[in-house]
Amino acid sequence: LAAALHSRSAPRTRSRQRGRKYRARGMSSEERIACKSPESWPRRSPEEGCAASASPRAEQAPELSHLPFDVAARVLATLPPHTRARCASVCRSWRNMMRELPPEQLWRELDFVRGADETFKVNKENVTAAVGAARGKMRVLKVPGEAGISRSALVSLVRDNRESLKELHAFCSADGERGYWTPKQVHAAMSAAGSRFRRLAVDVKSRGVCLALIQQLACPVVRVRRLDVRAAQLGAVEKVQLFEAIARMRSKASALVRSGSALSLTDMTNQFGAGGGFKGLGGGQEGEEDTLRCLVLASCSLDGDDAAALADAVAAGDGGDTQGHPGFSPWDTLNPKPGPATALKRPGGKGVDDECRAPPLDLDLGDNPSLGCEGARSIAGLVAEGSIGTLSLENCGVGELGATAIAEALASPGCVLRSLNIGRNFVGAEGASAIAAGLARGARARAELGLHATLTELKLGNNAIGCEGMGAIASAAAHSGAFAVLERLEVPMNGIGPDGAAAMARSILVYGVGGDDDEKPHSPSAVRGAPVLRELFMHGNPLGAVGAAAIADACASAGFGGSERQPRARPSLEVLSLSATRLGVSGASALATGMIVPGGPLSHVSHLDLSANDIGESGAGFRRQMTPTADDGDGDARKLDDFAPPSDLLHPTDASPATFAETSSLIALTSSLASAPSLRRLDLGYNNLGDAGAGVIASAFPLGLGASVAELNLQRNSIGDEGAAALARALEECIESGMVRSLDLRSNAIGDAGMEALRAHVAAGTARLNFMPARWTVPGPATPDEAVAE
Repeated sequence: LAAALHSRSAPRTRSRQRGRKYRARGMSSEERIACKSPESWPRRSPEEGCAASASPRAEQAPELSHLPFDVAARVLATLPPHTRARCASVCRSWRNMMRELPPEQLWRELDFVRGADETFKVNKENVTAAVGAARGKMRVLKVPGEAGISRSALVSLVRDNRESLKELHAFCSADGERGYWTPKQVHAAMSAAGSRFRRLAVDVKSRGVCLALIQQLACPVVRVRRLDVRAAQLGAVEKVQLFEAIARMRSKASALVRSGSALSLTDMTNQFGAGGGFKGLGGGQEGEEDTLRCLVLASCSLDGDDAAALADAVAAGDGGDTQGHPGFSPWDTLNPKPGPATALKRPGGKGVDDECRAPPLDLDLGDNPSLGCEGARSIAGLVAEGSIGTLSLENCGVGELGATAIAEALASPGCVLRSLNIGRNFVGAEGASAIAAGLARGARARAELGLHATLTELKLGNNAIGCEGMGAIASAAAHSGAFAVLERLEVPMNGIGPDGAAAMARSILVYGVGGDDDEKPHSPSAVRGAPVLRELFMHGNPLGAVGAAAIADACASAGFGGSERQPRARPSLEVLSLSATRLGVSGASALATGMIVPGGPLSHVSHLDLSANDIGESGAGFRRQMTPTADDGDGDARKLDDFAPPSDLLHPTDASPATFAETSSLIALTSSLASAPSLRRLDLGYNNLGDAGAGVIASAFPLGLGASVAELNLQRNSIGDEGAAALARALEECIESGMVRSLDLRSNAIGDAGMEALRAHVAAGTARLNFMPARWTVPGPATPDEAVAE
């Protein structure tokens, strides 16, 4: 195909070009005839003739236009649709060839999933034009979810091509935000299809389970890769039917079902290409298989017996034995016999050929509190076998016993779990310690087999693990390679104090190498800590200023020096959430200092969340509360407006020593944040900064805060008109840099004057605020009852 694309036009076109070349030279007809005569040709020696015949030019591939129509159509059909259409612009002979090729050979398969890239965006117009070029001969249509084509438009395409269309693949987008089908839309597509239609590969989302959905899942024509069912009240019969459908959708053998019609190019590719199953044009990839890849059964009132039935259904679909029975019957699992919930025997590839196994399943069983430890033990059997890729058991009543069962599955060398979410289960310190020990043992077992760790996401929020549980997790990271590929760690609302924060910083943020002496220092199995950690969420933990200082000290020590067994930390952390961790202005300042350490673990943080940390009360708020007030003779204290304006904070020499001491921490915080090399998003909301704090932040804009931070959140900080005016002036000064794209000032005490100062920035989309009267948020002097009545 590459040789054909680079070849020239047809011989007739080349003769015309040769004629134009002769006319441009001013040659007469006799001279052109003389040039064409054999006597005028250059003579070559035998040696030169042999060299010319052996050159690559003599072995040039045949041109595409010289191939038979069916072969040329096969070659062009392997191209994406937009590239296939551009072939008509190569030359005149190719354009004529594209017109002469029958549409049933050239346009019968349109795969827009493989053709979408940065240079070509699939939309409704492109798909409609390609379908129109098929002239009613289209057989296969694949549309990505990112194209934004409505389900009704796809149903119309099915109806317009019902005489020829055989397969429609319309999965949702990669992020799962759009592209799902409802049971009603699936029914409309099946009703619009013709008698030759044999496959509808879609992703289905349903709120509740109806009879139509169960019938669609049981139909061999409908293939579902993602099934999202939420808030369903299932009866015993409905559960049996649903689990049977899941077993069928997980079966890779059922993906090979074809009708008795003629083979298409896709079928021939699958028949003669490498691998099995439906993999699309050109052999395809594993991600294109239409077996069930993602299953969500959230808020479906599942219990332990249902979890056992679901585990057996998944095992039966993967080809394994279920409870020793040759066939799968959900009735047996809904009424289990005494003994373990599952007895699945499928480690590695024992008993099941790897080529016949379906890809690991992404399973979400969140918000099923009745699942309990028995349900967790049933699902753990699938985790140990490698049948589960991601697992979410949030708010499922797992407890310590369920966490222990999951830990035993994590210790299996066959575990390929990429993401684990057991938040809101109150596993406690014992459960967290068991999880950490299981991860460590599994990493060592996989290292002995030459395999690497697979866990990239771990969520343990709202489990009351405390400092003890955090210390166990840190110890597992320090003594094994369990977190070698971990990218996201969530431990919010767990009661982790300063000791847990210090252990986390020393063992997870700072990484090194360890292990036995015979282990290579830089091998993946010898990596300790979390060297590729990108997101860390610790909000809602009472770290305090001491914990923040411990994190900063560990990061400062890791940013310098290094040895072969304890090298310098490689900065990878990009998102750090420390909201509501009681840092105060001193703890936040210490943490910001750790962000400017060259090569430190926090030097690449681009999104920092310090909201709800009492920075205003312990920083700028002291200026109003502790600055000596002058008596005006009547014994009344001065109002807030009578104090020195926030601009005085820019000149500490003009302020009193007490005021400077109380505001120096906030100034140090903003200065360090302005010097952070990678900071782009900063959240300082809910900190009661007031006008004084807004003035300090505005003073940091010329120091670099305005040139580096693109999004600044200052919601609910009791900022009044003076603070808004200071921020408006700071935005005007740094507007040339163009970095500050969003300044959120909503829910503040900004009045008419502040609104007027920020009007231009609001119109430009730089600032966001809403009107909120000052009397709602800023405490003022007591108002007499007569004034209120007036």
